[in-house]
Amino acid sequence: MKCPNCGTDMKDGDLYCEVCGEEIHIVPDFEPEIEYSISETLSGISEDVLEEVPDEKQGSAVKKEITANKRKLKRIIAIGALTLLLIIGAAAAVIGIRNYRYNSVQYQISRAQACVASGNVEEALGFYQRAVELEENIYLRFQLAALYEQNGQNQEYVNTLSFIISSPYTTEDELETAYKRLIAYFRDREDYASINTLLINTENEAIRNMFQHYMAAPPEFSYTEGTYAEVIPLKLSASTQGTIYYTTDGTLPSDSSDIYTTPIFLDTGTFVITAMFVNEYGISSEVVAKTYIIDIMKPPAPEVETYSGEYTSPTMIKVVVPADGTVYYTTDGSIPTDHSAQYREAIPMPLGKSTFKFIIYNEEGVCGSCTTRQYELVLPTDFTVDMALQGIKEELVLSGKLLDTEGTIAGNLPGRYIYAFQSAQTLAGMGDFYILTELYEDSAGVQNRTGTIYAVDIYTQTYYKLIGEPFKNPILELING
Repeated sequence: MKCPNCGTDMKDGDLYCEVCGEEIHIVPDFEPEIEYSISETLSGISEDVLEEVPDEKQGSAVKKEITANKRKLKRIIAIGALTLLLIIGAAAAVIGIRNYRYNSVQYQISRAQACVASGNVEEALGFYQRAVELEENIYLRFQLAALYEQNGQNQEYVNTLSFIISSPYTTEDELETAYKRLIAYFRDREDYASINTLLINTENEAIRNMFQHYMAAPPEFSYTEGTYAEVIPLKLSASTQGTIYYTTDGTLPSDSSDIYTTPIFLDTGTFVITAMFVNEYGISSEVVAKTYIIDIMKPPAPEVETYSGEYTSPTMIKVVVPADGTVYYTTDGSIPTDHSAQYREAIPMPLGKSTFKFIIYNEEGVCGSCTTRQYELVLPTDFTVDMALQGIKEELVLSGKLLDTEGTIAGNLPGRYIYAFQSAQTLAGMGDFYILTELYEDSAGVQNRTGTIYAVDIYTQTYYKLIGEPFKNPILELING
C-alpha cells in the first residue's frame, strides 16, 4: 500500500505515513454528492409511481401494472436503504477510528515522534500534551519538557520539571535528573535564590547533600537554648562555604555584624544569639535566634594590697590570689582577659605614673569585676636610669668584658651586649637599686637575655653584678672592686 499523499510504501495496518504524517482512511470518506444523487433518484421514482396510479374504474390489467410498479418501488427503496446504511456505517467507522486515535496514547506518541522527526515542534507539543492527559507518564513529561525548552517556552519547561519533582510516580533516578535540569536552568541565569528555595523545600536528603553547596541553610548552634550553670563555648556552623553573621543582643544580624570565627563564650547573664548564613553565591539564610541564660557565681574583684597613690621609694605591687581562681592584669588601661599577663608574684612598681587593672577568672572561666590601681613613683635622686645604663657599660669596659660602650664583646666574639632597665627595687638590708638586664644581640639584630643581671645603687652610684634571686637571697658582687 502506498501513501496517497507522497507515494511512500507503507506497511499493512499503518494508520499514518511516517514520512509526511498523512492519515490513512480505512473506509473511503463519504461523499455528499452521492447521497444527494441517491435521494433524488428515489424521490423521482416515487413521484412517477404515484402519477401512474389509475382510478377505480380501470381494469385488472392496470391493477397488475400498478402491483408490479409497487414491487419495483420497494426494491429501489430497499436498495437505497441498504446504500444509506452502508454510508452511515462508513461514516461511523471513520468517526470510530478518529475517536480511537484521539484516545490512544500510543497513537499520540507515534504522531508526536513523527512531528519531532519532521521538525514540527508545535504540533509535536500538542500530541505529547494529549498523551499525558490520557496517561500519567514521567517519561512523556520529560519529552514534553525537552520540547518546551527547545521551543523557548521557559515557564512551561520549569513547570513541567516541577511537576515531575512533585509527582508520586517519579523514581529516584528520574527525581535526580529533574533536579539537575532545573538547577542547571537556574544556574545558567545566575538565579541562585531559586536554587536555594528549591533545595530548602525538598525533604529528600540525598538531593540536599548532592547540591548542598548551593544552599543557604540557617546556621546550626552547638548548644540548645536554655539555662546553664556554667560558661558555654557556643559554636555556630554551616554545611557549606560562606559567612556567618551574628549578634548577641537579639538584634537582627546583617553583613555589617560580627563575623563568626571562634566560639562565643557566654558567662553569667542572659544572651540572645541571633545569626544568619550567607553562602558563596550571596544568598542569605533565614535568621535563627536562641536565648541562653547563664546562671553561675562570679568571682569577687581582686584584692590588691598596694593602694593607689604617690611613692618615693621602690615598691612591690601585691595581689591576693584566691585558691580557686587566676589573676590577670594589664598596664595599658584596658580590661584584662584570660589572655592578658598572669599575676604570679609581686610586681615592681614602674617609675613615673602607671595604671594597673586586675581581674579574677574562676575555674569555670567566669570573670568578676575589675580592680584598678594608679601609682606614681618618683625617687629622691638626680641619678637617672639613663645614667645607670651608660655607667654599667663604662664599668664593663674597665673590667675588660666590653671593648667599648657600644657593647662590642672582648675576644673578637660576634655580636654585642646591650643593657635594658628592668625595675627599681629595694634589696633587703642593702638599699635601693636600679635592676638592669643584659641581652646578647647577634649580627641579624636578634636579641636574647643572657641571664646576667646588674644592680646599680641609686644613691651611691655603685655597680654590682646581682647573684641569686632578688626577692629571696640576693648577693651583690662589685664589678670593679
